[in-house]
Amino acid sequence: MNQPKIVFSAITLLLLFTAISVRSFAQTEIKPEIGPSYDIVLQIVTGVNDRARSDLPQNLSAVVKQLRGNFQFSSYSLANTYLGRVANAGALNYKSVSDILRPNAPGSQPSFVEWSLGNLRSTPNTSGERMLQAQQFRFGARIPINIGSRPDETGKIVSMTNYESIGLDLNRVTLAENTPTVIGTLTLPNTAGTLFLVMTAKPVEY
Repeated sequence: MNQPKIVFSAITLLLLFTAISVRSFAQTEIKPEIGPSYDIVLQIVTGVNDRARSDLPQNLSAVVKQLRGNFQFSSYSLANTYLGRVANAGALNYKSVSDILRPNAPGSQPSFVEWSLGNLRSTPNTSGERMLQAQQFRFGARIPINIGSRPDETGKIVSMTNYESIGLDLNRVTLAENTPTVIGTLTLPNTAGTLFLVMTAKPVEY
């Protein structure tokens, strides 16, 4: 006579236990943690001997001191600044037309710039301070080179231009957070100047 009641009670207890278990699992479920992100600032600095003084922002003052200790250029100037955001273990790729090497030359041909940063990771150094390491960094540019002149169909003298490729390829680049770091140099074609690549990684605050 009591068997239906016993079965009903067992089913009720089972449903109650299931509901409690699901709720408990939902409360203890571990949500995936979002890792840090960084604003990557790549500044292109040129060193030349045809200007009287340097023209650089204040955040590059330590970089200027470092450059003057290793190079004998009379002046340094900021040609351009590139910005990209990347998460921990992420990658960044950039391609664009640019006039960074001939900013004030009217009628000059543009340059083509490409740079990338691969597998950027946060890692502590031997002192326990947090550092950033990229598995690979590449910077390349195609630069217009004037190779002479010739008359066109109307007899007008026009210049002839060829494009020359320059570039830098580095593996395992390490830098400190919020610190402008010179990561490489390139010689400017047909000039006595040098191109300096300065990178800064700034943690993103959410």
